[in-house]
Amino acid sequence: MVAQARPRGRFGRRLAVVILVLVIAPLLAVGWRLIGVNQDALEDANRDLLFSVLDDVSHTLDGTVTQSAAGLVAIRQALTNDQASSAERAAHLTELVAVLPGLTVVGLYDEHGVKFNVARRVGDTTPLPDALPPALLAAAAATGTAIGEVTRGPAGPSVPMAAQITLPEATWYAYTAVSLAPLDTRVAEVARDRFGDNLDSVFVVDAKLRVISHPDPERAQAMVDVSQSGLFAHLPPGSLDQPVALIEYATYPSPAGEMVGAVRRLPSSTFAVVAQLPRARVFASITRMRLIVVVVVGIAGLLAAIAALVLARQLSAPIRRLVTFAHRLAAREFTAVADVHTGDELEVLGAAMTDAAQALAASDAKLVEEASIRSDLGRYLPAQLVDKVVRREQSLQLGGHRRTVTVLFADVASFTRLTENHPPDVVVTILNQLFTILTEIVFRHGGTVDKFIGDCVMAFWNAPDDQPDHAARALAAATDMLRWLEIGNEAWQAKHGVTIHLAIGVNTGEVVVGNFGSESRMTYTCIGDSVNVAARLEGIARPQQILASRATRDAAPGAFDYVSLGEQRLPGRLETVDVYEVSL
Repeated sequence: MVAQARPRGRFGRRLAVVILVLVIAPLLAVGWRLIGVNQDALEDANRDLLFSVLDDVSHTLDGTVTQSAAGLVAIRQALTNDQASSAERAAHLTELVAVLPGLTVVGLYDEHGVKFNVARRVGDTTPLPDALPPALLAAAAATGTAIGEVTRGPAGPSVPMAAQITLPEATWYAYTAVSLAPLDTRVAEVARDRFGDNLDSVFVVDAKLRVISHPDPERAQAMVDVSQSGLFAHLPPGSLDQPVALIEYATYPSPAGEMVGAVRRLPSSTFAVVAQLPRARVFASITRMRLIVVVVVGIAGLLAAIAALVLARQLSAPIRRLVTFAHRLAAREFTAVADVHTGDELEVLGAAMTDAAQALAASDAKLVEEASIRSDLGRYLPAQLVDKVVRREQSLQLGGHRRTVTVLFADVASFTRLTENHPPDVVVTILNQLFTILTEIVFRHGGTVDKFIGDCVMAFWNAPDDQPDHAARALAAATDMLRWLEIGNEAWQAKHGVTIHLAIGVNTGEVVVGNFGSESRMTYTCIGDSVNVAARLEGIARPQQILASRATRDAAPGAFDYVSLGEQRLPGRLETVDVYEVSL
């Protein structure tokens, strides 16, 4: 009786079958997924290309419009001098037109929109209307600065702009026609450099969705209405009416085939830039990639099946040891070691898993430590101390130490009137915006925001870190606060009809700095008479005034201009203080 041979290679055959059934199919899926990823990458690259084109053209257009608008605003500000005569204002206008960039001619119109004066640069022949269009006149009266409808002539497109000038004795309007000829040049250059022979790849439209700039001069001259075609026919209703800059990206049909395009509306004007490409051109490489993926995946699957038959016996033992090691890791036995010595990738895998166990052990300990530190941080407020607490360089015990610091108080002047004349939600919004900027200014100059007291912010310098120039830093922060208000008030005045003024007091002296409060809740702050002096200086300061003590002036003698106000008795103090006003 012949003994029946034991089956050999069963593990290899099973492994080959498993690979063919479970690996090849996923590989194919991964291959097709890679095609999808590549398609997504092409989509992203095309989106980036279109957005880059939008940014390029928008920069040219926005720069032209913004520069001209800024010029009109500068003229309005320069002419609103109630001590100047009409002749002086006319002469001043001529001087401004000669130097302001983006302006070659400006006309002055009376309150009825009738022209009475024109200032030109030498060589400019741009015609100006005798009377402003009622719509442009009304828009300028309502918003201060208005942009009219684009017109196109032999020299290219131009856009009218007007700014209202309110004088004590009359209301004028400054008007100019801004040439957009540089826009035509840039659009043609971008279409040629980025898209080759595709002349319909980039163009600009106005508020009525008329083409005002196009690589094809005939289309640009005709100012074709595209509101019901191409990308604009597929945008959500009202997309271009948003008050901020807008970028939309979409795929849509067209007579020339499916297109991929993007549109950007400029926040500073009513114009929009469009960039588009045929979808077939964007994804031309996908078909070739499908064939390559199929071939590569097929070869890889065949090689994997053969390798499984050859290496089955060698793989089984170390794999079992790795599985056992993985179970020990799952049981959080991070001190375990993978006992694999095959001299190949499995040994590398075992070493990597051992390193992972050690890393997990270290990570476990670090998580416990960080949880403890974060618990401590819950009792700390100033952001400057976070790093020191994490590194255990900052004591969390109650108490403090003497230190010379510079203290700043900034208070909103006439806050009661603000709260009486505006709803609470408006007041809160304004204060939050104000405190956000004031905090950033303090941080930019290396200060510590101590606390917010109603409508007042307190900050100090030279703690917790040494700052030899702490007085200069505090005064620089104070002047920055008042300078920033000039910009912030424009937005608040336009939106809420509110103008904010700050009264600021700054003092330098010795205080006690440290942790004050209770064991369960503490704050890092400074206490002392020097803090009180700074608060009293803020209390007597006028709106938009910075008052500093002699100690602060002596600590930063040459950094700022000081005006002595003499010795003054501060509320609540018997001793007088030498007070100085800091000039901006």
